[in-house]
Amino acid sequence: MTPAPASSAPPSSVVFYRNLNLGHRNSPDRATLEGALTEAGAREVRSFQTNGTVLFTAEDPTGVVAKAAARLRTAAGFTEPGMVRDLAELAAIMGESPFSAYDTSDPVRRPALTFFDGGTPLGVTLPWANPKDDVEFVGLYEGLVLSLVRQTRDGAAGGSPTTEVERLTGVPATTRVLGTVERLLKAAGLG
Repeated sequence: MTPAPASSAPPSSVVFYRNLNLGHRNSPDRATLEGALTEAGAREVRSFQTNGTVLFTAEDPTGVVAKAAARLRTAAGFTEPGMVRDLAELAAIMGESPFSAYDTSDPVRRPALTFFDGGTPLGVTLPWANPKDDVEFVGLYEGLVLSLVRQTRDGAAGGSPTTEVERLTGVPATTRVLGTVERLLKAAGLG
């Protein structure tokens, strides 16, 4: 039997965990988080910041995250989902400069990316603002909503795109601000 040709390296991935803050109650510490993914078959595992964002490489990224969930539940009581994304696809979206039409220099309007898997369609026409006018959806990709989050002038938290996406889709979601995603892509050599 002739061996199959060598395949190229699998794409690098990122998992965005919902409600994970390293070392907090019901969240793993960095070693447990990275160890669970490594034991599940991931390579080059690197937790990015403390907010449950992890870079890794795997043949089956979604399968690795699903397998790691049991270890995270047992070791830390962590039961929240993780949204897996291909880094090259995320870099391509960011390469389109999707927030360029909006003035994001004002700290009261923070650009954010909300990740989700499945659920019902959003059912809104973009741009869309919630009734409190503190979250404005400005872009939509498969499993990703781009928004502008309005905060108070003193920097207090304003709207929650996570809450709005979960309400509209009926599935869990998690949000990262644009600066985090830009730094993530740079750390992965794609920014």
